[in-house]
Amino acid sequence: MPLILVALALSLVACSREMPPPVTGTRVMEISDIRPVINAVALSPDGSQVVVGDMEGELVAREVPSGAERWKIRVHPRGSARSINAVFVSPDGALVLTTGHEARTAELWNAATGQLAAVLDIAQSRGTAFHPTERMLVVAGAGTIYVVDLDQRQIVRTLPNAHAGEPVYGVAFSGDGQTLASISIEGALKLWSWPALALRGSVALSRGLESMSPVSLALSRQGTRAAANGIMGRVHVADIAKGREEGTFANVAEAPGHGMHAELRHSLAFTHDGEWLFAPDTHDRGLRIIHIGSGKAYPVLQGQAPFYKAVALALGASMVALLRPGDNQGRGPYGLEVWRLTYGARPQ
Repeated sequence: MPLILVALALSLVACSREMPPPVTGTRVMEISDIRPVINAVALSPDGSQVVVGDMEGELVAREVPSGAERWKIRVHPRGSARSINAVFVSPDGALVLTTGHEARTAELWNAATGQLAAVLDIAQSRGTAFHPTERMLVVAGAGTIYVVDLDQRQIVRTLPNAHAGEPVYGVAFSGDGQTLASISIEGALKLWSWPALALRGSVALSRGLESMSPVSLALSRQGTRAAANGIMGRVHVADIAKGREEGTFANVAEAPGHGMHAELRHSLAFTHDGEWLFAPDTHDRGLRIIHIGSGKAYPVLQGQAPFYKAVALALGASMVALLRPGDNQGRGPYGLEVWRLTYGARPQ
């Protein structure tokens, strides 16, 4: 385990017994005046590279913190251009995955060069999770969960109709890699053992989740907690062992010109000990950290953007990347920001 993760876990555990630790963000990179509608962002695990995808199907990798362009490609699956709705980097930093809500395929790219590594026959993909230690990838496409072997670069297993007819909108692995979680459009949460994919349990989140099309799903390291959020902005935390919802944490319900939170995808992350959760703050204008046991939330960073529309969290590298629109209607020009997180011993 990287030393920075060990230090972070120990500091959060120690502080959780007394007072929550302050976590602050310092902006280390900013790219402004981007004209295409940037729509998805990912950070490499070490925080040295940020990759952005846009609605016109262009994928751009930049070095952090210089902002220098490393490579740029256009995604044209099966000969037709389409938007990029999500970007992910594998845990070893070697591969980049692109998916699209209405696309007929998902794609794997060489993270160092941008060269195409594989085209996966997975349509309408919304949820994606790389296994934390194995060379395996899980992608949710429509109502099916697909398992991809990254060495073979092909689908090796499917779990059709995983949520009894409902589309699957999110998947996530626990940090220990033993549990896979999936969540449907209606907020039904299921837990599967890995690699057998035997159903271990399910949790019905409160109707406050509404038919809100979950935009983010996260599992704690041991798979004892799950968190999800969606277009109403509320964060739902479930206690997996007890099979029930543990608590909800509100965001600002509405803001001028932009009343929903649908664009802030993949915006949740548990700390190593599972007691704290990073989540959007103040109508997606920043990032907060929530102490789940006490229900207290503390601001981490606040930018100058009308709101942020996508986020990538690389906690091992203490880095966060965010995409911002030019106005509160979500129009351009757009911007890319990368922030470094700093953890303190005690709150100020």
